Amino acid sequence: MGGIRQYAVALLKILANNKRDHYFVLHHNNDPEIVAIINDYEQVKLVKLISPISLKIFNKLRNYLLPSFIKNIDIEQFSLNTLCKKHTIEIIHCPYQYLPMVKGVKSICTMHDVQELHYPEYFSAEDRAFRAVQYLNYIKNADCILVSYQHIKADLVKFFKVDEANVKVCLLDMENLWLDKFNEQDISELTQFNLPKKFLFLPSNTWEHKNHLNLFKALVQLQKQSAEDITLVCTGHKTDYYYSHLLPYIESNNLQDKIYFLGIVDEVTLYSLYKSCAGVVVPTLYEAGSFPLMEALLLGIPVICSDTTSLPDTINDDNFIFNPNDIDSISNKVFQLWNDDTFRTLSSRNGKKQSHKLRNSGALNNLKSVYSELSIK
Repeated sequence: MGGIRQYAVALLKILANNKRDHYFVLHHNNDPEIVAIINDYEQVKLVKLISPISLKIFNKLRNYLLPSFIKNIDIEQFSLNTLCKKHTIEIIHCPYQYLPMVKGVKSICTMHDVQELHYPEYFSAEDRAFRAVQYLNYIKNADCILVSYQHIKADLVKFFKVDEANVKVCLLDMENLWLDKFNEQDISELTQFNLPKKFLFLPSNTWEHKNHLNLFKALVQLQKQSAEDITLVCTGHKTDYYYSHLLPYIESNNLQDKIYFLGIVDEVTLYSLYKSCAGVVVPTLYEAGSFPLMEALLLGIPVICSDTTSLPDTINDDNFIFNPNDIDSISNKVFQLWNDDTFRTLSSRNGKKQSHKLRNSGALNNLKSVYSELSIK
């Protein structure tokens, strides 16, 4: 699930260092990072609900053999209740926008964003209706709502009329990330992609709000105004929007040799692209928090980004931000990133300064405080 998966992994890594408490991880996908944490920490244990085979058998039986009062049982909810009783679980913390309810157990829901309220045009009517109903349900019923940034808390208070005291802001430490496994010796040559020696980099799935199109328009404008031969490499999932809008724009403007889409790549390749690029561009219109921006800062890679949501606070220097709706603003910063060695050096220095803050946010103490507060209520 992209950034939400990264959040869940980071959250578990932080909690695993708290040896005072025990954590039971409900997980079905055998994610290697999740499994590794469970194996490495004695106080972190794997639990599962009723097996898919048992659930399938139960659902068949309920239609033919079971009395009506059993037919109405939610077997997954029953299984969750049983798990909580068996392990004396006091708190359920869901790291994404969902809230399972168990009687007598406190609940925490992490709300990542309410983007649909700012950019409804990027969501179907069905998605907007689902979020409106379900998010309100989660927010009203959670004992605590956890968010990573103040702007998300402000949205929840404004749009859902939630009590401010019930929303806690806790940015996770950017420690023990996937990129920390690698060093300079791990950089690959990237020869399989036939990339030019110099390129800018945008790692992002091709959702409309990621704003690839305006960046492409800025590149076209720079090419016309100053004959700048700028190359952009993109990674990430190619959504329907890529095929319906981005690819046609590339083809109609003859940008096939200027914009490279590599799709989803492995971690070694992703690390190598970061370390080999002239700079990273993050043109997004909306983010709760931007992992590409934080990863560039942590790696000391020159980076420019849009002036939306949490990004200006994350980069903490107005010299490296632009208006993502203004093609001139984007092109001016891209021009500097591509041509100005001093600009890139200053951006890298800023990244090193910000990386200390990102790696030391005090998340574990904040999380322990939230859990303790819930335990005594």
